[in-house]
Order: sequence, then structure tokens, then C-alpha cells
Amino acid sequence: MRWNRLVLEAGQMFAVAVLLVRACPAQQKISDTEKLLFDAANHERTARKLPPLKWDEALARAARKHAELMAEQDLLEHQLPGEHDLAARARETGASFRHIAENIGTAVDAYKFHDGWMQSPGHRANILDAAADSVGIAVVQSDGELYAVEDFARAVAVLSIEEQEKRVSEILADRGLHLMDIGKDARRSCELEHDYAGNSKPRYFVHYQTADISQLPETLEKEIRSRRHKSAAVGACRPKGSSGFTSFRIVVLLY
Repeated sequence: MRWNRLVLEAGQMFAVAVLLVRACPAQQKISDTEKLLFDAANHERTARKLPPLKWDEALARAARKHAELMAEQDLLEHQLPGEHDLAARARETGASFRHIAENIGTAVDAYKFHDGWMQSPGHRANILDAAADSVGIAVVQSDGELYAVEDFARAVAVLSIEEQEKRVSEILADRGLHLMDIGKDARRSCELEHDYAGNSKPRYFVHYQTADISQLPETLEKEIRSRRHKSAAVGACRPKGSSGFTSFRIVVLLY
């Protein structure tokens, strides 16, 4: 048996001043071997009081495409010639995440995969990663050899622009700020990146991009704690960059 692993993280939680599950086709039938590996991973996690992983069909599609390509080229690699990297592959199939990792392996006996991974510190760490909550698994066969891929991720909820603004506004309201409606100026400000739009000049504003919309940048938290501001407006817009990781691009204007 041969195996390998890969772990990728989203960048720094906040990029100050300066990724959504798309519609998916019907879930493919999980093979007995894939179900075996899925159940084995969750057995290991529950035995250690870790939350079980959810099956993610978008991750499974990414795993399946990669397993098929490894079988076709008879190569055990996380990125094959002409192929995108793990994060981009998962995003292309509709996965939405801020943390992603991968176990790959080849064997002639499907029962050897899980035991082999659990005896390898790196692969074991992926299976028992407390940061992961989702997994997609694929096993394909070629010339008597089995090729297996496990893609683990920390899923990120799909939020519309309006939902993003609502989430951040609720946090600001909890901090005691009155939420202002300045029309489309907040969203236009978000697009500007280093400035604000419209005639409602804020006393302070911050642009940031984050994988965790439930947290504000510390610079913003500090400004709110100063008690210099009574009101706020929030704008959201499309994130910049194409790393594959899901993130949210926000501007907060304080008055």
C-alpha cells in the first residue's frame, strides 16, 4: 500500500482594508467501499469524543475526479499534471470551505486503506482533525489496483449579500450600535476597498475579508469599545482573489 496526505488552510482570518455551496446534482450512490471508509473514520472520531463527519457530495465529486485521474495515470499525487490544486478542485465541484485536507492511497485490498492511514501520523491527524466537519470519499479500481481519496473540510455556509450584511449588522447591534440605512452607498463602499462612497461621511471605516463572518476584526472591536461612535452601516460585496477558500468581503462604517 502507498499513501500520501495534504492539508491546506485559508489565509489569515482577517485581511483588513483589505469563498458557497452551488446547486448540486443529485447525490451519487456511495459504494460499499466508500461507505466502509466513511464509517471507519467516524468510528475513530466518536471513540475519541470528536463530532462525526457529515458526508459532502461536492467533496465526494472532487475526490472521485481525482481518484479517477490517479487511476488513469497510475500516479499517487495530490496534484497531477494539468490538474488544479486541491482547494480549486473542491471549489469547482461546489464545495464551500475555509479548511481542507486530503488523504490518498493505493492498495489491492480496500480494508487496508483505513488501517494504513491510521498508522501514519499525518493521515491519522486528518481523520481526527477537530477542525473538519465534512468529508467526501472516493474509491476507484484500475487493473486490480484500488485508488482512494478522502477530502476533509470545514464547511462554510452559503450566504447571500443580504444575509452577510444582516449577520454583521446583528453583531454590531449587540455591541450597542444603531444600524443606519444609507441605501446602496455601503455596498458601493465595499467595492472601493480603501474608501467610502456617498455623502454620509463616516468617522471611521474598515474594509476586511474573512472566512468567519461571526467575528469582527480586532481593530474594529477596539474602535467600537472606544464609545466614540453611536451608529453603523454595513456593506458586503464579492470577495477578491481565487484561492478556492470561501470568504466574505465586508465594509463597516461607523458614525
